[in-house]
Amino acid sequence: MASRRTRRGGRRSSSHRAWCLRAHRFSAAAASALDRGRGTTAGEGTERRRSDTTALTHSAWHPDVDNTAGAGETPRSFARLVETTAPCSSPSHWLRHSRVPATSSRGADCSAPNGSTATRSPTSPRRTIRTPIRSRSPAWAFRHPAPAFIPGCTPPVVPGQTCTTGCHHDAQFVIRIPDTWDGHLLTAGTPGIRDAFSSDFILGDYALEKGWAYVSQDKGNMGANFFRSGSDEAGATGTPWEPGAAIHEWTARIRQATAATKALLGALAPQYGVTLGRSYVAGISNGGYQTRRAIETDFKHQQLYDGGVDWEGTLFLGQLPAGIQTQTATTGFNLFTYLPTALLNYPGDVLGLPSSVAALQAVGFNPQSQPLWAYHWGIYWGLTQKIYRLEFDPEYTGYTCSDMLGAGPSCVSPPALTVPPTDPDALYDYRARIVQNPAILARIAPVENTGNLQRPLITLHGDQDSLLPIATDSDLYAQLVARARKSARHRYYVVQGGNHVDPQYDDHAGVDSYGDTVLRPMLPCVRAALDALAAWVEGEVPPPPSHTIPRPKGASPAQLANQCSLQ
Repeated sequence: MASRRTRRGGRRSSSHRAWCLRAHRFSAAAASALDRGRGTTAGEGTERRRSDTTALTHSAWHPDVDNTAGAGETPRSFARLVETTAPCSSPSHWLRHSRVPATSSRGADCSAPNGSTATRSPTSPRRTIRTPIRSRSPAWAFRHPAPAFIPGCTPPVVPGQTCTTGCHHDAQFVIRIPDTWDGHLLTAGTPGIRDAFSSDFILGDYALEKGWAYVSQDKGNMGANFFRSGSDEAGATGTPWEPGAAIHEWTARIRQATAATKALLGALAPQYGVTLGRSYVAGISNGGYQTRRAIETDFKHQQLYDGGVDWEGTLFLGQLPAGIQTQTATTGFNLFTYLPTALLNYPGDVLGLPSSVAALQAVGFNPQSQPLWAYHWGIYWGLTQKIYRLEFDPEYTGYTCSDMLGAGPSCVSPPALTVPPTDPDALYDYRARIVQNPAILARIAPVENTGNLQRPLITLHGDQDSLLPIATDSDLYAQLVARARKSARHRYYVVQGGNHVDPQYDDHAGVDSYGDTVLRPMLPCVRAALDALAAWVEGEVPPPPSHTIPRPKGASPAQLANQCSLQ
């Protein structure tokens, strides 16, 4: 059944139907196997009911499975858990796609106690759904009524598959199609180490209200043990995981999801009286990285997209390319060139000690963002450094979490979000490590950003970002685009007052002067960018030149939460 949702502020109600699929060893060839309206024991699909969400603060983390958060966004508390059962027997609710048997993975632990696996058994007929609590922000609460429960169902068991989340579940994606579909498609990149539902509020709802179909995916791996990926676990070397393999999946997975969805929509289009039209891609943080790579690799012989919106995408570079200039000689250019400094300077950075603030500023942090640093130290900095370092340089601690001697047990997943200044990751020296372990560069090389845009791309990044500081990220990415001579296809908007996690505006607005005079939510600007992208591609109306979007003077919280001009 379709779900009807009504938003305030003049937004139209929207009905849509959705399929939640798990793509097991999903390949581009599987797209041709998508078959509407006919059931099959090999297929998996569920029709899900979407509901309004109260706030970006909570609804952005909206899992059907329980995952530990990491780089990207992080879950808050939830009011309660509810189990719901929904039938999946109706043939009209099923889609068919290709699969091959799973390969065994020696040493894999997909039931780690850190919460990186599903809250249910793969054989369970019920699915645990989290329902978010109401936001503390009056602006968000006014805009979004209280949430309803979201029924769902568990796809059939796949013989030989040992887990449906974590390190070996392959890829999962969700497709949503509004009743008023107009032929457009928006593909969402997925932030952090989260699931295919994580961008429902920030991107999915907006797409459906515009009449666009929507697809999202989970990048092929998620949870704090996402790095335990690759075929090498069953190979001759006997390493606990294959370094670099997890992130190497991310570009292929988003493109596969788009290709599969376009095949499905092509079959459904006659029923809607439309033809398959423009295809866009957008994402935040790691989803922004996926967006960048999707556009960078969208060559003519395999074109899937007409343009993209990159919301503070993660920048992956092994070394600083020739001609690219950092703000200072000490400014970082990837996660490992600035996060250890933030960890090493705890607690002085969190307390605002001048020497510590200066140390973080030297590697790229905006000192004005210091009020956000306590939150980021407690949730983001340590875990992000550790799990991505384990992805590219597990030898540093001998495939353990923190044992410099490498004598401890193999690291299944980091035991805590925080990393003290005595931890090896706080002492990590990336420039020294790429000399000691040249394999690091070879592992990063296949996933590096190039700036070689094949389609129009709009990048937005907040100047208060304290996870991916703008000086270490999008400032450099804009230079990569220019280096590739693709600036005509690029717009780069610095959002004054924007930070990496919009809920931080809720935490500071009405509480301190930083929230009242500096911070602003990014989401309205991102949605304005989606509109501008469509006008650019379809109406040949160029968006404003790259510039800084000022924080409106005297704007109320409700205005900041709902309005943004790209001018």
